[in-house]
Amino acid sequence: MTVTRNLHFIDNLVPSVSAGDHTITVTQTPTGGNIPSGTAFTLTQDFTVTGLRLRVEADEIHGVYPPPGTAGRFDLYLPHVALERRIVPWERRVSSDDDGTTPWLGVLLFAEGELPDDPKALGGTETGIARTLLDPRNDSAVSVPDFADHPLTVEEETATINTIRVPGEVFSRIAPTSAELAHLAHIRTPEDTGGSHEERRSAEYAYLSANRLPDPQGGRYVAHLVSFEGHKELLDHPDRAKAHVRLVSLHHWSFVSARVEAGTAYSDLRARLTDGPARPHLLARPAAEYGDTPDTYTRRVRHLIETGHVALRHVRADRPGAYDFYRGPLTPYPTDPVDRTGDWWITDEDGFGVRNVGHHTAWSLGRGLALADQEFSASLARAVDQAQRAVQNLAQIAGGYRARVEAVGMAGPAYSAAGPLDALLSPEGYSFSQGEEAWGPADGDTAPERRAGMEALDRLLAGEPPRFHARALLDGLATQYGGGPSTGAAEGGAGSDEEVQADPVTMVRAGDLSFPSSTPSVTATVAAIAEDPRVMERFAAHVLGSSSLGHSGPQGDGVPESAAAREPALDSFLNGLRVLSGVPFDHLVPDPAALPPESMRWFRVDPGWLDALVTGALWAGICGSHDRRVVEALADTYLDESRPPTPSSGILIRSRLVTDFPELEIVPSEGRVLRRAVLAPGVLLVLFDEVPSEVHLNEPDQGVHLGVGFQGGRERITLRALREAGGVKVGDLIPARGGATRVTVPFRDDTRVLKLAGPDGLLDAIWTGLGPYKDTGRTALSPGELGLQLVHAPERAVLHTPTPPAAGPGHDEGAHT
Repeated sequence: MTVTRNLHFIDNLVPSVSAGDHTITVTQTPTGGNIPSGTAFTLTQDFTVTGLRLRVEADEIHGVYPPPGTAGRFDLYLPHVALERRIVPWERRVSSDDDGTTPWLGVLLFAEGELPDDPKALGGTETGIARTLLDPRNDSAVSVPDFADHPLTVEEETATINTIRVPGEVFSRIAPTSAELAHLAHIRTPEDTGGSHEERRSAEYAYLSANRLPDPQGGRYVAHLVSFEGHKELLDHPDRAKAHVRLVSLHHWSFVSARVEAGTAYSDLRARLTDGPARPHLLARPAAEYGDTPDTYTRRVRHLIETGHVALRHVRADRPGAYDFYRGPLTPYPTDPVDRTGDWWITDEDGFGVRNVGHHTAWSLGRGLALADQEFSASLARAVDQAQRAVQNLAQIAGGYRARVEAVGMAGPAYSAAGPLDALLSPEGYSFSQGEEAWGPADGDTAPERRAGMEALDRLLAGEPPRFHARALLDGLATQYGGGPSTGAAEGGAGSDEEVQADPVTMVRAGDLSFPSSTPSVTATVAAIAEDPRVMERFAAHVLGSSSLGHSGPQGDGVPESAAAREPALDSFLNGLRVLSGVPFDHLVPDPAALPPESMRWFRVDPGWLDALVTGALWAGICGSHDRRVVEALADTYLDESRPPTPSSGILIRSRLVTDFPELEIVPSEGRVLRRAVLAPGVLLVLFDEVPSEVHLNEPDQGVHLGVGFQGGRERITLRALREAGGVKVGDLIPARGGATRVTVPFRDDTRVLKLAGPDGLLDAIWTGLGPYKDTGRTALSPGELGLQLVHAPERAVLHTPTPPAAGPGHDEGAHT
């Protein structure tokens, strides 16, 4: 689930009174009466505003990024910390002459070997008493904070603190200036939490960012939240630093930034997916040149290759050295529908003596996968056995009824070997997914007994025991052929309905194969019922869950609560096959040349191949000729019901992008993703239920973090509008020809430290690049506005789906970001 929340970026929150010692003086000058002129009364009150200074408790830290102790590709992210109380960075002043907009806190990032007391960048600090560690007389080679304007209190002097000793040249290289420091802090507040003012305030945090990016070569880093109080002179004049600078560390965390090889940034890998001479990028082997005037046979072979076929040698006794063509389910072009009659998956040779064995291979593969899956095989075997038992139960009841009718001499209409069950079966072709509607309207022309008989037959096919439904079946038959259960003499004058219906047990036994008086035609009855498509289709609907039939209600102890014939394992396995689950990769892409390294290929899905795969899986349930009708019904019901949604198209990606960015998001403009699977290291399969006009490749979103992008071999920032103009809303990416507006990130010489201030600094570059999308009444970028620009914007690439003709090259799909 994606949650969208609008955020406001606020520059700072300067309190009316900062932490420190203050004096309030109140003067009252009375006038009137006999009060001498110039009379005044003055009252002075000293007070102290306390706040964080030398220590920060854990509950003051809302979170940090990168997460402590993690390893990942963080070379484009600025480490930052979020504080629970939004006022903390400005509740104390970095120096007495500051206006309060410069935070007294900052984040410094150190690599291995830069801190002498923590060479491995594990987070080591020097712990001691503040009076001792911060005393300038203890070590003349160490610059310590100057607290002359606001001396430490007695309590603060005796507090235990953590400090780091930074070499002067390291401090000069990475520390921000005081002007830059003001732009490295801001507040984020949600625009609307849907709750009270207190709830909104609880979701506001102050953010402090480092000014340094980890090196692409990787390594371990430690980030320190430090106090710059008393160090303003060194921030503005780093050359005045002594051999070392001691900083109070209020919080720290360590992480590992993975090495980034050249050309493996997300944008580089994504761009290479659609590089190369193949246009459009369809899943097929590049066709070779055959000269200007190829013969008919060569043109035929070339057509097969261009449409995704692969020539494979086929061992055939009659034609040694012969070959056939195979094409898997993923094709470069749409395919024609197949006629599923007979053994349709077996194709004949064409006029050149070549066969396409794609569907036959799918059928064989489906059968093999089915036999290898014990749960599916057992479920299929149970379904076939249940069908045979249901047929025998129906034959027994039909035969018994016919035998009893003949015994009492009642004349009846001519009917097939299946007996009078015809009256209780819905017309052939009727949709059995409608449940009770298959039995006829309750208040229509259908007699209640006949409707009850139809339901009883339906429930018997659903796997419920015949003992619960024999009487209803016999009543329904008598109603249709004997004039009803209470009308008196039957048609033809011989016997009565009461005689026919009086003893259902006797009638059922009369149809029992093992009962001495069973009719000689019961075997023919079984065959007729098994061949009746209405019986098998209805049974298949129950097995596959297409019927809405519920439980039969109270009919005695032990009555089933649901259809016993339901086999969920069949649906589950077949649904997996429909999205190619378990299909070996060489069946999907038989020729590696069709999917070279660092490439993406579009494809359509051949529904006939999927049908053959499902049919082959169900054919594994055939153990004898009498099983085929059951399996055919299962296959027809599953395929005709069009469930689940069948994939129509998709993409295959073979790239380091898959392994380095496993959360790569792929979104079709129409339809939805039916399956997303990593088939092998670096190989991603995505199936869509439609053929989208566009596919969006979105860089994994790491959350609302601060950082830069990487395009064209340089670190860049994609600019966001600061005011609405030309249909672009505040916060939206600023459009430019061929994509979005970007500026190159300037660094200090030979470092990964952002150069923010100055005429060639990042602040001026962003302000200039914003053009009309900024406030024309101002001349410089504010801290909150820089925070908005530094929100790391994942790359969004839009690929246009090629629309190829029936054969041959299609249009270039193109791409833009």
